[in-house]
Amino acid sequence: MGDQDAMTEVPAALKRLAKYMVRGFYGLEYSLTLDVLIRYPCVKEEDIALLLKFEKKQLRTILQTLKSDKFIKCRMRIQTGPNGKSTKHNYYYINYKVLVDVIKYKLDHVRRKIESDERESTNRASFKCPGCHSTYSDLEVNQLFDPFTELFRCTYCNQEVEEDFSSLPKRDARTLLAKFNEQIEPIFLLLRETEDIVLPSELLEPQPTEIPELADRSVFEGVRTGSVRLLGSVSAHGSLLGIGERYKHSQHVGIYINLLPTAIQNTNVV
Repeated sequence: MGDQDAMTEVPAALKRLAKYMVRGFYGLEYSLTLDVLIRYPCVKEEDIALLLKFEKKQLRTILQTLKSDKFIKCRMRIQTGPNGKSTKHNYYYINYKVLVDVIKYKLDHVRRKIESDERESTNRASFKCPGCHSTYSDLEVNQLFDPFTELFRCTYCNQEVEEDFSSLPKRDARTLLAKFNEQIEPIFLLLRETEDIVLPSELLEPQPTEIPELADRSVFEGVRTGSVRLLGSVSAHGSLLGIGERYKHSQHVGIYINLLPTAIQNTNVV
């Protein structure tokens, strides 16, 4: 309990876990958005747009997707301006306890899907009658053998059955499960590392964060001309580093092998 009370910052392992998941399963824009929320725990939607120079519609789509997938949460606040007019603002943040639970659920769901495909592939019909289209599994085909003609004949119409290549699995599910375990191993390690971490309520439900760089709008060059600079440069993996580097939009490229993202293996998260 004392460690929980003394904790004032989200442990690095939880931050790495969030980065691994988003960089592995989503595009660059999503990774950049989450990087902002990792760096600043609770940020107003308009401030995220200023930091990333995303169009309002584009950013809202990203935020809604991450929110729908339970990677981030939203809190609405009503603020009163100097003129007395009240406006509503959405603040986004990461609840790391929810995030860990969601990651465990999603990985377990993928694993169950692979195992289900494996079971189905062993029960699929592998022989088919060209006449009446009856199908037979590997276990049933021995009952179709005709010792006089030495052929496998259909029980219903007596035609010779043929191997049904369309029913064969496109990929061995056992191989896919092994590939899944291999590629997701870094996430499994981080999940084990964060298993006993208990965050205090102020870190799970953070208050809005003031962003010092946004206090001085002179940091953003060319606001009026539309040439806005990011507060951080974009590394090869989309991290925000330093101040004043320009952000160049990259084409959204999803890298997947079957159900599994290779980006997880190749991402060096810091």
